Amino acid sequence: YFMIIDISNLEFKNLWEDEKLFLPIRWDGYDFLQTLNGLFDYYIKKLDLLPNNGYDVRVDSKVVKRACGYLSKAVAHYLNGFPSKAYSSFKSAMNIFMDKPLKIYQKSAIEQFEDRRNHHNTDDSLKLFRVTAVGDNKPYGRERVFHTPYNLRSKVSTNRYSIAGYPSLYLGTSLELCCEETHINPRQDFALASIFKLERTLEYSNTNIQVIELGVKPQDFLNNRRVNERFERRIESSLLDSSNVRAAYMLWYPLIAACSYIRVNKNDPFAAEYIIPQLLMQWVRSEIGSQQDAENEYDQLIGIRYFSCASNKASDMGFNYVFPTSGKQKSSSLPYCSVLAKSFYLSKPVYVHEFEYLYECERYLRDLRDFAFIDS
Repeated sequence: YFMIIDISNLEFKNLWEDEKLFLPIRWDGYDFLQTLNGLFDYYIKKLDLLPNNGYDVRVDSKVVKRACGYLSKAVAHYLNGFPSKAYSSFKSAMNIFMDKPLKIYQKSAIEQFEDRRNHHNTDDSLKLFRVTAVGDNKPYGRERVFHTPYNLRSKVSTNRYSIAGYPSLYLGTSLELCCEETHINPRQDFALASIFKLERTLEYSNTNIQVIELGVKPQDFLNNRRVNERFERRIESSLLDSSNVRAAYMLWYPLIAACSYIRVNKNDPFAAEYIIPQLLMQWVRSEIGSQQDAENEYDQLIGIRYFSCASNKASDMGFNYVFPTSGKQKSSSLPYCSVLAKSFYLSKPVYVHEFEYLYECERYLRDLRDFAFIDS
């Protein structure tokens, strides 16, 4: 029996106080499909037990269960060696999710995605970082901290949101988070760091930029949650109070959860934890192509924002962003994505080890004003 769940904000908050729903998830590494189905079944039962006497948040539990079913089928097909069937099932799930998109616009000083058609402020508040390990201490240009060049695809290993051999641009909202994600020791390793800004002027970049929101955890809805203030993963509570946001989150939770399992063994060549995230990136790349066909006037760039799943600690360090390559290479001398190259400008890279503390390096980068494109 299914129904339209109509609950109060208090009941909504009580739902997410269940630590079994907290993200990211650390699991035993034995049977991913069974683990995922167990979470989905538990979540659906929690929804079915909610009282239907509220007035704030409305969601159809039947639709949520159908979406969970498609996600489970996608994983089952993939594990059985049928990636095309897996994508077909995943696409059906995304059709459900996109009927009620999760849109949270960050208004704090560090997190703000606005409608760029109405954006006139040249000082973009969103600052993103990238840290890249190098094996020497030579001077490097901006392109060295951009995505892996097309001619070095063989160097691209599998990542949460990209398959081996396919370059993507991964960025983070803090240097500490970037080092945590890339396993770089800022005191011992030679590593370059730069700060990135989005070129939002549509007339200049000729690119529409969209970001899919996967960066919200159930814990974010709890007012009493302790947050380490030195990290910048903060979402203003007022942005989460909207009944539309809360209803969308109840629908999107299964997808966010399926993308948020901590990898058990990073030395294994295959990670079941990456099945759904990589299918999502495949869907994003497909959307880029379809929207470019529909809107030839502008290029499309679709990214994903998510919290780190490297560890529970890392999940509170900030936000990660991933933008897939989608354009042809700029030139033979610049084998980088033409769409990304005109969407981001960045500072000259600096060596992290030259600063006594990581926060000093980050502060130095934040104060820089020498932003330019990689082909400048």
